[in-house]
Amino acid sequence: MDPKFSILVPTRQRPDTLLATLATLIWHPGDDYEIVVADNFGDADVAAVIQAAQQRHPRIKHIRSDRVLPMSENWERGLAACSGEYVSVLGDDDGFLPSTLDAVRKLIAATDARVLSWETHTYWWPDTIVFWHRNKLYLSLGNLDVQWIQSRTALVEAYRNTVSFGTLPMIYNGFVHRDVINSVIDRFGAYFVPDFLSPDVASGILNLVHTSRYMHSFRPLAVRGNSRRSTGSSFWARSLGTEQQNTYLREEGRTIDQLIHPSMTVSKNLGFNIASIKLYLKDMLFPHDNELQVDLSDLVRHTLATLNDDAEAYDDNLAEVLQLAERIGFAVDPGTIPAKTQAVHMTLQGPLVTGSNVAMGINCDMANVFDVAGAARLAEAVSSELNVRVVQRAAVAAPQAKSSYAM
Repeated sequence: MDPKFSILVPTRQRPDTLLATLATLIWHPGDDYEIVVADNFGDADVAAVIQAAQQRHPRIKHIRSDRVLPMSENWERGLAACSGEYVSVLGDDDGFLPSTLDAVRKLIAATDARVLSWETHTYWWPDTIVFWHRNKLYLSLGNLDVQWIQSRTALVEAYRNTVSFGTLPMIYNGFVHRDVINSVIDRFGAYFVPDFLSPDVASGILNLVHTSRYMHSFRPLAVRGNSRRSTGSSFWARSLGTEQQNTYLREEGRTIDQLIHPSMTVSKNLGFNIASIKLYLKDMLFPHDNELQVDLSDLVRHTLATLNDDAEAYDDNLAEVLQLAERIGFAVDPGTIPAKTQAVHMTLQGPLVTGSNVAMGINCDMANVFDVAGAARLAEAVSSELNVRVVQRAAVAAPQAKSSYAM
């Protein structure tokens, strides 16, 4: 009998973090789920970690490629090995909370949602390149609602930059029903398309296009990990991530020029990358939908305003954003360009209350926690129980000046 849930864990030569990630999965009770590890040409250390986990959980599938594959190709072959009715993808330095599957079971039983997504807490591993966040856990504790969100409304808000991609129904932060996955595959021949885009981010848009609504839990149900070899972190902290950026591009078999949309200036700036993904998906999914436009002038303004967020990359970001502004005919007022300043790295310690939002920063050194499994247990310990009250809501968030380029 096929399981209800498949949890796909793509991994590329990170046995140290993979061990903790699998630990957050095998502790869940029940026999209605499987774990599929899509091992992208890992070595004997990776195999040993998976074999150890298999001794604790008999329904772990280990599929290993015979060469290093581009990310989307590895995810696609992992998806093909999943037999569950619902599928989720978990990164190999991320983790589920101890209550995640129980919460998911209750929500799907109550709502029959085809797509269920959630917010995440954030854990920075001790070896992260972002040194000021090392071994820090940042919790989101304020909003406990579970809400229906209209897919079209969410799609419009994503293209207007009023929400971040983290709020969208990516398979990377949720469970997606097999029917939705198959509808994408039937249309494009694969689920993670186009195959040169980041498969996590692209899946959020694809799921919106192939559903009328989705269920979203604003109470986090997982922990997003950022370790030394995190590709997302390497572009977010651009000046510190050159090594991992180059590794990623080499294994993808592409240059950054080949990944950025041709209407844009080539850049390793994360905001440029997200805007590029949105442009490629617009070309593929809704080229004639005038309500869904990528406002590159907004990207210019946001990049200028945040130049000192990564002060070490100030010169590169400034040169590239000015090139983009010239290319799209956007006149930059020199007075809007902030002077280059020395980087001031801020971390959160303890609670921070802003309106209804409650955030908390925890120094995990003091809690004797040093991996995502410990962080997930700690997050569970301070979290409220899931609010199963389902709220009808048309939009992802009230309109606000929050740009998805800040992801």
